[in-house]
Amino acid sequence: MIFSELEPFLDKKRRELLAALDAFGPEERHLSEYEGGWNPAQIIEHLSIVEEQVIAEIGRLLSGEAVRPSEPEDRKRVDVMALFEQKGLLGTPKTSPPSAFPTGKVAYEDGLERLAEVRGRLKALLPLLAARETNSLVSRHPLGVELNACQWLQFSAVHEWGHIHQLKRIRKVHSG
Repeated sequence: MIFSELEPFLDKKRRELLAALDAFGPEERHLSEYEGGWNPAQIIEHLSIVEEQVIAEIGRLLSGEAVRPSEPEDRKRVDVMALFEQKGLLGTPKTSPPSAFPTGKVAYEDGLERLAEVRGRLKALLPLLAARETNSLVSRHPLGVELNACQWLQFSAVHEWGHIHQLKRIRKVHSG
């Protein structure tokens, strides 16, 4: 993946998320994959929390270093998939840090509005990331991998992708 593919990737994963959510009627939004698992409204809240944390982390990275001209697009590291695969993190269940747990108090529709607002703020970072060097703006992800500012942004969509699969599993469990 190259930098110019980030925004289309974010948009594609969001469309997939909304399609997965559309599979649940209003009377089904309490369903979870297993006892004590998150329901669709909680997943939406969790995604908003994580994306806000990503925005804060990227902001911290951007403010902590002198601005240098951007690398050429083909040298701007963006993709997290190889890193996650190398660490054995793809396709494995993970425990969310407590700071990203949903409260369960956010109504479904309010959660969707918040999710859209947060995504807008995340995408607003794209021009800032495009204009400056980002490969050296690195911090450690809770899963133990070092991510640069662009990789943090892509992580948002990859994280969302995992919860799309979770929603599909919930739907399958309750489809009879």
